Amino acid sequence: MIGPLALMLGIAMIVFALIFFAKKRFKEDPDALEQVILQTLPQTQCAQCGYPGCRPYAQAIAAGEAINRCPPGGDALIETLAELLNRDIEPLAEGLKAVPTPLKARIREEDCIGCTLCIKACPVDAIVGSQNLMHSVINSNCTGCELCLPPCPVDCIDLVAQIDIAREKPKPAFPTPCIFCGACEPVCPKDLAPHVLLLAFHQPEAQRTAQLSNCIECTLCDQVCPSEIPLTQTFQSMKHNSRLRSEQKDFAEVTERRYRAREGRLKTVEQTVINRPKADAAMSLINQIKRDFTE
Repeated sequence: MIGPLALMLGIAMIVFALIFFAKKRFKEDPDALEQVILQTLPQTQCAQCGYPGCRPYAQAIAAGEAINRCPPGGDALIETLAELLNRDIEPLAEGLKAVPTPLKARIREEDCIGCTLCIKACPVDAIVGSQNLMHSVINSNCTGCELCLPPCPVDCIDLVAQIDIAREKPKPAFPTPCIFCGACEPVCPKDLAPHVLLLAFHQPEAQRTAQLSNCIECTLCDQVCPSEIPLTQTFQSMKHNSRLRSEQKDFAEVTERRYRAREGRLKTVEQTVINRPKADAAMSLINQIKRDFTE
């Protein structure tokens, strides 16, 4: 009995230490907190929060802004941010509509007039096409932000719900809880502690520490569990959720890079326009060149 209690006490002390050092670092380095918040946001760059992108909203949240202004993130994001920042959970802000199912834009190409207005509106360069030619949405790049809808003069863009998208699997239900007897540990051919892994269902860091990826799903732990807990099924769900989180993180990082690249490009274009000479100065320069050429 002392062994399991000591293990649980050790885990509690590690969690306390992580929280303590995280709070200490965030206090010294506000950019670190901003970065963590940014990684939590869905990176749709939809501006429905009232800010021009996810990074400005992350900066605002770090400075005290409300955490309930992201419709694509919905209740799950609010709960995550509330836990991260030690704030109260609030419903989605008034006037904002939740997006329970991810959306993707789709252009009805037979109706498209090639005006390029949607291309200019897309914050992540997910639409391709040229003036007076058909436009298309790069499905894998689209975040469903809806910003391409208002400028379309012929209303040829639809938002399609992604009902077949992969979702996280819930923790399997089992009537009898784990009694932490440790009977599953000696039979594991990979020297894992299945009863410890079971506690880490909602803790990605703990899953890595307990070496979830080394599980070969042999079902030997299921066979000796006195509580008849579906351990292998639980670990399969954990692996699925881990892969899904990794894919979502990769998509968010790539999306933000495209967004920042577009912002940089627009700023360069704007600066180029600002630096162009005024009409009088340009005409004076042309006349001077003419005079130099004739002389």
